[in-house]
Amino acid sequence: MSGCRKLALSALLAAAASLLSPVLAAAADKVPVVGIVAIDLQNSFFVRMRQAGDEAAKDYGVKTIWQGSEGSLEKEVSNIENFVNQGVDIILVDPLDRAAIASAVQKAKAKGIPVIAMGNKVDGNWNYNTLYPDYTNMSMVARALGKQLDGKGEVALLIGGKGNYVSDTREQAFRDVLKKEFPGIRLVGVEPTNWDSSRSANAMQTWLSTYPNLKGVACFADSICIAAKAIADASGRKLLFASYEGDPEMFPSVADGSTVIDVLNGAYRVGYWNIAAAARIVRGAKYGTDLFMPTYFVMSEKTAGALRAKGLDLPFITPEKAKAEALNYRAQMGPKQPDAALSVGSK
Repeated sequence: MSGCRKLALSALLAAAASLLSPVLAAAADKVPVVGIVAIDLQNSFFVRMRQAGDEAAKDYGVKTIWQGSEGSLEKEVSNIENFVNQGVDIILVDPLDRAAIASAVQKAKAKGIPVIAMGNKVDGNWNYNTLYPDYTNMSMVARALGKQLDGKGEVALLIGGKGNYVSDTREQAFRDVLKKEFPGIRLVGVEPTNWDSSRSANAMQTWLSTYPNLKGVACFADSICIAAKAIADASGRKLLFASYEGDPEMFPSVADGSTVIDVLNGAYRVGYWNIAAAARIVRGAKYGTDLFMPTYFVMSEKTAGALRAKGLDLPFITPEKAKAEALNYRAQMGPKQPDAALSVGSK
């Protein structure tokens, strides 16, 4: 090749490189967009979840867009479809009904957009699911309440909604333990609340007037349990409660023993964990379909001692320890941790 041709080719390559370099730089600098479809954004659990999720977004260098569904299945489906149309990089959704949103999730799959079902599963078995050991944990919640009631009396259960994987799993675990281990305890009411504390308060009012021998109430989540407990306390009835989630407002009653046991997922931990997982998946981290978050049983020393004397000994942390652990999410799940830190048993 002549010297003139070499110079011409070099000039052409240089010009092409100068045109491509801004495009490549822009691609490298692109901030992944995470679309989050929440059940609602008013419930205290979801408010805290969003706060910590946005902290995770800053730590991991992603952009979050939050959409609440106000407990409406139709709005939840619409929110998912809107994120698909926007072309976000990954979608997180807390399914109100795992079967009913499956078609919307399939639209994301068709566009190559990963989906994470938060604390839940979606029919289809291709998306990611960020889960908790719900059946095991709620079995222990039922067991602790049953033991503290000496295996006798009437109890009721507040759930989220039928078709929600978390609510269904926790309800089934509670029912199974009572049936198998506590034949002397009668489950007199199971009330769906749709994550609405006013509905749990109304259910509590009804139970107090209908069941004068009611001895205990279990809740699938603290945010609905707090309202129900306030109604019971105001009535002067001394009921025992048992709950799940680890909201700090529940800890005073755990400390005084009127709430036998709580389970710490922790709203802040859940929010940070889900965004951290989404950011890692978008950037190529390899996980199995199901990721599992470590959780903790929360009890007072006195309650733990009483249960131990009745034959139930389980690992636990105190409410004070739980307060600290609930805010320790950066150390546990931050960008400096390996991918395996985000899932119990992941490799």
